[in-house]
Amino acid sequence: MIFSKAVFSVVCILLLLSMFVASILNTIATDHNFTNENKDEGENFTKYLAKKYGPISDSPNNLIWFLQISDIHISIFRDPGRISQFQQFCDSTVKKIKPFLVLATGDLTDAKAKDNLGSSQVKSEWVYYYNIIKESGVTEHTTWLDIRGNHDNFNIRTLNSQENYFRNYSVQGINNPKSYVHYMNINGVSTAFIGIDACPEPGLRRPFNFIGILDAQEQQYIQKLKQDAENKADHIVWFGHYPTSCLLSLEHDQQRIDVRQLIASASGSQVYVCGHLHSMGGLVPKMYTKHKKGYLELELGDWKDNRMYRLAAIDHGMFSFVDQRHNTWPVILVTNPKHAKYAIPGREPLSLIPDSTHIRILAFSDVQIESVKISFDKLSWLNCKSKERPLYVCDWLPHLFVTGIHNLYVRAVDELGKETNVTHPFTLDGTSVNFEVIPRILLMLDAGSVFQAVFGTLLVINVTPLSILRLQKSPPKYRRRCGRQILRKVWLLSKVDRIFYPIILYALYLPLGPWAIGELIDGYIGTIFAWGIVIKGTFLPEPFTYMYGSVQLMFVQIPLIFVLAYCLDLRLTNHNAQGIKRVIRNLPFIFLLTIQLLLAYFFWLEYGTLSFLTSPLRTWSVGLSTLLWYKTLTLPPDYCRRLQKLNETPP
Repeated sequence: MIFSKAVFSVVCILLLLSMFVASILNTIATDHNFTNENKDEGENFTKYLAKKYGPISDSPNNLIWFLQISDIHISIFRDPGRISQFQQFCDSTVKKIKPFLVLATGDLTDAKAKDNLGSSQVKSEWVYYYNIIKESGVTEHTTWLDIRGNHDNFNIRTLNSQENYFRNYSVQGINNPKSYVHYMNINGVSTAFIGIDACPEPGLRRPFNFIGILDAQEQQYIQKLKQDAENKADHIVWFGHYPTSCLLSLEHDQQRIDVRQLIASASGSQVYVCGHLHSMGGLVPKMYTKHKKGYLELELGDWKDNRMYRLAAIDHGMFSFVDQRHNTWPVILVTNPKHAKYAIPGREPLSLIPDSTHIRILAFSDVQIESVKISFDKLSWLNCKSKERPLYVCDWLPHLFVTGIHNLYVRAVDELGKETNVTHPFTLDGTSVNFEVIPRILLMLDAGSVFQAVFGTLLVINVTPLSILRLQKSPPKYRRRCGRQILRKVWLLSKVDRIFYPIILYALYLPLGPWAIGELIDGYIGTIFAWGIVIKGTFLPEPFTYMYGSVQLMFVQIPLIFVLAYCLDLRLTNHNAQGIKRVIRNLPFIFLLTIQLLLAYFFWLEYGTLSFLTSPLRTWSVGLSTLLWYKTLTLPPDYCRRLQKLNETPP
């Protein structure tokens, strides 16, 4: 019978786990059937583009290129190199590359206090941004499209607040304070650049300003921008600060416009470019994916720490890009043949590649380019001709590469001897190249749902095992001695009413009651719940609260159970040490209390004294933990004797 129960339990767990994994894999799948679902529409659109742009030759026509920079985080308190090198980017890099347009996708300033925890708009940081762009004269040579990020929205009551410096110290803020569209029809390529501003109103101080929120009015406006763009442009490039995984569309009158569906619904949509995630601290430098509806989403590494920028191009209707570190020259971008991984069937005329007569490469450097060469085997190299700088072309025979994946090797050398080598995979028969799993997870899952799932899981872990152990009349059985001893200690702890009920009730309080009441925006009192924030008569369903609560559960509440179980064992075994030994035996609790005090201190720096004093999540939990620890070590003798009898029960 025991064996049958064990097998049944394992089967149930494996079944639930397999369902969960299958759901995740289905969500992040990139081997989509977009082409089949929209076959007629995709074929008609790509035929139109092929007829308009084809054939691909050595002509400099039908080609545009642009730059993207993100998460600049201009700060007056840290890393002055962000400012000086951003000035160099505007003064030199942009003028050397001569893009038709530059996208600055949010977090233009840092807006963080000197302690790195407090947050508020700093006017001098915006003045730096404004002066660099103005003094460099960059807007005289190219179009500069900037948009707000979450840091640009810290501690801003309304869009028209005086503290919203984006209005007066950015390029687009005066005319386009929120989402907008810019049209460009140059060199035979008509493109609409649609910027999505998802900064919530009001803008809270950090950290509860991580997820972008689109209200009903903004959703409708973006939909109108999209409809107009479909009629006026062949290509649509979407840009914003938040990845689509970090965008939340609010429901209004039982209607909600999903951003991903909106982007996908336009046949001209090719790509959504963004920032915000900082390549996860540089751990995921190529955070790219292709959504199920066939368009690309490309997160750009930050300028803040990594000094990254992106060069992108639309050449004969096909989108290409390369991410580059500042002051690394030469820069190479192959636009034909298209990179195999980033091909988007049904949205660009890939049929032009097999009939093309020339390989096309954009090459830039801060000095004169001396040579651009290509090879297919790294043995024989062919010189590319400079048709019209920065375009370099070379004759090729595409019929030699009809099937499978092939590599094109490109080498560019400038007059100072600086050299860049690029390996460029391509295919002519549509052979697909998979995207990495981690970028797909980060860009294709819904961050709010993930935060909620993590919080719920940790809550269950905090409550369920302790409750199950309390119902057991004898110590749980476990094969390994160490695990058996730990379970026995926790089992004994679950029998202590004065410990068990406060732990369980506090955990059940977290998803229901308020976590803090305080000045979340200067001059405005708000209330923080697990499920959102209420301030200024407005409810903000900011999902990052779940992650904030998860930190409390993972690093405080769950460890507290084991620390109290350890302290209970000391009490029952009469380990009444004195002096330094007593301190050493209480080190686990001292360490845990230190973590709690730090979390409470950080919360005070973030939201002030009122929030600190009225915070059951951070401040009050310190008192609760201390009280439970004291009660554990001072259990009455009769209570201890009863527990000792239970402890003597055979396992």
